[in-house]
Amino acid sequence: MTGCATVIDGGPDAINIMTSDGSRAIAQVNSRAGMQTVVLPGLVVVPKSCNDITVEIVPEGKTKQSFAVVHSGVNPWIFGSIVFGGVVGIAIDAVSNSICTFDRTAVVQIVHG
Repeated sequence: MTGCATVIDGGPDAINIMTSDGSRAIAQVNSRAGMQTVVLPGLVVVPKSCNDITVEIVPEGKTKQSFAVVHSGVNPWIFGSIVFGGVVGIAIDAVSNSICTFDRTAVVQIVHG
């Protein structure tokens, strides 16, 4: 089975993003696909990438900005590609951007004041 990460966990990542205090907020999510506006708490779908994404919230009438970084990490299925697919499996995963993945949940710490 070559390209295990692509076969098992290919496609975009869905990330559930919420605020630290449970409040509703409008956020700008910047990923490899560009900027998306999302109402939090909410689900954002982003393409797999080894680049982190950012989430920014500017509450209405406030100057303080809440900011979070959603880190990209190694997709655990890549190890199947190494064992079973070797160089070809890794190449397939690299081309399809399946080497990295995002956590399924992210929390934006709300700054008050």
